[in-house]
Amino acid sequence: MRHDLLGDIFETLRLRGRLSFVAELRAEDAVAVPAERQVVRVHLVRHGACTVAVPGHDPVALAQGDLALIPHGAAQVLRGGDAIGEPMPLVALLDAGALIDGVLRTGDGLVGASLLCGYCEADGGHPILEALPPAMVLQERDLGGDPWAAAALRLLTLEAGRMGNGAGAILTRTIEVLLIQAVRRAATGHETSTAFLVALADRPLARALAAIHRDPAAPWTLPLLAREAGLSRTVFAARFAKLVGQPPATYLASWRLTLAAAHLRRRDMAVEEIAERVGYASPAAFARRFKAAHGLGPGAWRKINSQ
Repeated sequence: MRHDLLGDIFETLRLRGRLSFVAELRAEDAVAVPAERQVVRVHLVRHGACTVAVPGHDPVALAQGDLALIPHGAAQVLRGGDAIGEPMPLVALLDAGALIDGVLRTGDGLVGASLLCGYCEADGGHPILEALPPAMVLQERDLGGDPWAAAALRLLTLEAGRMGNGAGAILTRTIEVLLIQAVRRAATGHETSTAFLVALADRPLARALAAIHRDPAAPWTLPLLAREAGLSRTVFAARFAKLVGQPPATYLASWRLTLAAAHLRRRDMAVEEIAERVGYASPAAFARRFKAAHGLGPGAWRKINSQ
């Protein structure tokens, strides 16, 4: 059975969708949303039209039913239809009491766009998150060949319009599903892919990555992984480093520590068992590597971060 690499990554990273507020923008308004590390901002247009812009990139036009995903915790500017002036900082609006009962209003007057705003966060980082483009937009009309993503986007739009009992739970979980769908589309070439996303579409590298994820505790070496990929060691090492963004040994070590952190957080096994499960010869060696990466030993880290 083919290893579900994307599922493995996202299950370990434990995505969590969150709702922030509904933003009611007048056509002449613009709001500057500050950067926030390690989150993916989410904006769903409930009614009207607007644009979202990330510094250094062209604005993206959004219409009713469109979903914008802004990775990397980037700062962004949301603009109503005719807004051309200096944007109002979100922090200043919040300090001024513009958020009332979960609705952010930029002023009195006709609303040009109503957006459901939220974010996704993950436990830890991974090259797949770092490889996402500055902005991704999902539009139902573009999802004809992807019925699951189209259905999830329709559900999100319907629930955002109703906002009835249980809507928050449905919306947050649907946001998580749509983020994974967006990554899957990017990895299969439906959108411009970069770095790790290209590696997922590269069959030899995908085989090597699947081997690492299928059995992270195995004593993987460069020759063994190159054999899994069906490439020479030299070609494999260069191709892996170029597309994944790090050498095979670095990725293996990083993934082992990511898995270890997930086990520590869940408290589902002892530290000694975790060390063995993720491929370390001794608990002491594991503790040294974990502390070098996280600043704390496994036991101390677990006390602070466990569920």
